[in-house]
Amino acid sequence: MARSIFYYTDSRTLGGAEQALLMLIEALDRTEWEPVLLLEAGPGVEAVSEPARALGVPVRLVPPLPLGLAGARRVPGFTRLLRSERPDVFHAHLSWPLAAKYGLVSALLARVPAVAATVQLIPEMELDRSSRLQLRAIARRTGCSIAVSRDIAAELVTRFGWPAERIEVVHNAVDLDRFRAAEGPGLRAELTGGEERPVVLTAARLDEQKGHPVLIRAAAEIPEALFVLAGEGPRRAALQELAAELGIADRVLFLGHRTDIPELLAASDVFALPSLYEGSSLAVLEAMAAGRAVVSSAIGGTDELLTDGEDGLLVAPGDSPALAAALRRLLGDGELRADLGRAARARAERDFSRGAMAGRVTAIYRRLLGGGPAG
Repeated sequence: MARSIFYYTDSRTLGGAEQALLMLIEALDRTEWEPVLLLEAGPGVEAVSEPARALGVPVRLVPPLPLGLAGARRVPGFTRLLRSERPDVFHAHLSWPLAAKYGLVSALLARVPAVAATVQLIPEMELDRSSRLQLRAIARRTGCSIAVSRDIAAELVTRFGWPAERIEVVHNAVDLDRFRAAEGPGLRAELTGGEERPVVLTAARLDEQKGHPVLIRAAAEIPEALFVLAGEGPRRAALQELAAELGIADRVLFLGHRTDIPELLAASDVFALPSLYEGSSLAVLEAMAAGRAVVSSAIGGTDELLTDGEDGLLVAPGDSPALAAALRRLLGDGELRADLGRAARARAERDFSRGAMAGRVTAIYRRLLGGGPAG
């Protein structure tokens, strides 16, 4: 008999953390594990619930558990739900350290046999003393906190005081088969207007974290290249204004939200992601799986996916001239682009497959459940 897993996220945005959660669910052996996804009811929940249902996963909407008194008051009700349903595993996915706090408290109060929490990202933030103490207390009772990079694991210990013996590192994964896709007919010509010019792709939410201004300033130094930005977000207007100020609005395309990222990668020459901080970037992993040459920031997490000069190029975060120099180097050397792309694909196949990631996570479940076989 399959063991039941209740996955829980308080997010209603289909970002990297949520895609990683769905990838884990899809990779599960359904003869051993029976997943259910708990989502907080509210506007926009369809962004996560619909892809989950497409995977054949039951989705249950629960009352929101926001930070503060309103969320705390709903803990008894959520605890009763978990006691009634009696899942074997409760696995929360956190887009930042305070996410899913009351969900985890409820699982601990309900005495779910195995409680895990994946921490996807630690933004630049300061917690007050009360919040730090609360999170530390939760972490000490949670069976396992899963960090998606060694950098995040170290920060959880040194900055937040979480117990190192209850933290394990499991990097995010990528759907290798999906990124074998060939370029869609005419897509590159559509992007370039039929001109022969190199294409640099960035696929990321238009948010301060992703460092798009660094990229746009670098673009101003590479007049022969077209820069294609796939993604939507709150910084779009400011980024478009910056491109206009630099006189390169005609060479920086804002595509908005796109679902054809494999085809866009196949139509590009280089992938660039100048993030200021990351967890374990799915965008970088996707570019690696597509065999693209990648230029990214030398930041914690990303430097665990790429080795500078071997399967990608890493530059200092926030350094537009260094980013421009790395891009010019790749755009001017087709052999280097091909070599780095092949090495990146090989690295993704070796270290970041969905099966390997799911195997490491389910091994944690088994250990928390006592190590016995399912059934």
